[in-house]
Amino acid sequence: DTTGKGLHKRGYRVSDVAAPMKETLAAALVQLSFWRESRLLADPCCGSGTIAIEAAMIGRNQAPGLGREFACEDWELIPKELWKEERKAAYEAVNYDADIRIFASDIDARAVRAARNNAVEAGVDDCVTFRRMDMREFRVGERNGIIITNPPYGERIGEQRQIGEIYAKYRELLTENPDWS
Repeated sequence: DTTGKGLHKRGYRVSDVAAPMKETLAAALVQLSFWRESRLLADPCCGSGTIAIEAAMIGRNQAPGLGREFACEDWELIPKELWKEERKAAYEAVNYDADIRIFASDIDARAVRAARNNAVEAGVDDCVTFRRMDMREFRVGERNGIIITNPPYGERIGEQRQIGEIYAKYRELLTENPDWS
């Protein structure tokens, strides 16, 4: 056991909501997408903010788990000084000047508060604009943006009628804005 807590636990989640996405899955979605620095990313069903936070960390080149401890840091085999050097190098690699523009919203005010708290803990709150909003009110304000989201799908949260409306809105958004992904 080199890590202690699972690697999907980056250490920034101080507030939670129903059915949170694992941090590693959110990071994988961002990395598999067409999103890059300077391109607007929107998550209109942000929940606890995991996708937005992971995207901001990726855009800034911020190492995942930078603020947490790992079990192997206590191993005698690896000198404490080496851990300090590597952590310092990871902090120095963070690009605080990156052009990161992320919009994250949720219909649930509690979720938006949780997402904001988590972004503050992750150190990326300046990269993400959070807002309480029904995703059906989401409007595209520029060209070539990208939506990465984990909308309710009726298993743990959401009712079928609401879910149908959400997917219809996404279909409408992408039909009207074909330059968005």
